[in-house]
Amino acid sequence: MKKRLMSWRRAAVLCVAMGSAAVACAQVQQFKWGHIYEPASIFHQQAELAARKIAEQSEGKIKIEVVPASKLGQERDYALMLANDAMQIAYVGQATLAEGYPPLGLGSYPFAFKDLDHVRKYLASPLLADLMKGYNERSGNRMVASVYYGARQVTSGKPLQRPEDFRDLRLYVPDAAAYQLFATALDAKPVSLPFNSLYGALKKNEVEAQEHPLGTVRAKQLYEVQKYVQLTGHIYDTLGIVIGKAAWARLTPAQQAMVEKTLADTAKWTNVGVIASELEDEQFLRGKGMTVQPVNRLPLLERVTKRSTPEQMGARPGDFAKLQALAGAAN
Repeated sequence: MKKRLMSWRRAAVLCVAMGSAAVACAQVQQFKWGHIYEPASIFHQQAELAARKIAEQSEGKIKIEVVPASKLGQERDYALMLANDAMQIAYVGQATLAEGYPPLGLGSYPFAFKDLDHVRKYLASPLLADLMKGYNERSGNRMVASVYYGARQVTSGKPLQRPEDFRDLRLYVPDAAAYQLFATALDAKPVSLPFNSLYGALKKNEVEAQEHPLGTVRAKQLYEVQKYVQLTGHIYDTLGIVIGKAAWARLTPAQQAMVEKTLADTAKWTNVGVIASELEDEQFLRGKGMTVQPVNRLPLLERVTKRSTPEQMGARPGDFAKLQALAGAAN
């Protein structure tokens, strides 16, 4: 005990004696990275990987604790928590981010993307970079990367093939305008509740159906309480990695550049992993007894476009046309 005390005192004296180095001793940044996903998810794995890399590259000056599974709160609360410095980094769905900066909801508009290649082009586009810049200027926070979350599909206890099949269906959707639009356009009854309550609500039939990427269906074991997967692909969803304003300001310019690059690089690793896992997840769910079936998306799309336009949902004039032009752009 006496030896440990002496070692601590020597370290303190050394920091003081080193002058400017003493400042570095005192400037270890402790960040919390919150998200709603399970520890087994690739998103948690990416956060842990990024945290390790950032700790190494900062020589221990930036330490990030990753807190999964909604333990710090629900996603709808993250913007306020980031602003209040109660959380320093968060995964936030872009539809949720669009509640504070509506133009960013462009990519969450139902049926905005034709296929996965269209999404890939969007993630690398100047259009998304400009939207991220707009979000940063509006919010004061720093969205440093966008991560592919997956194609959202509908699961249920009964087949849902036609728009009419959704009428009065108690359909869980997250509490954001784009998800709500998908439900209401099909005359379903949208239900929003805490993400960690979804399994129980489905089991009790308080909710009849839900929509998420297949990776989430697998991770949350929803195959135990749902029978059918409808491959609607109605939203190819993304997540923003956002750093709070106060936390970003505490970093030196060199640290900011390093953190941003590390998060962007590990986001690319995640994108590859999510894409690779989607077919595997489909086969896994079939193996668990779920019926996975394609759906004619056109009638669903027509219902959505009769109810709204991207501009009415907050898109800037011309942005939806730019997004559609990416589908035909060369690789």
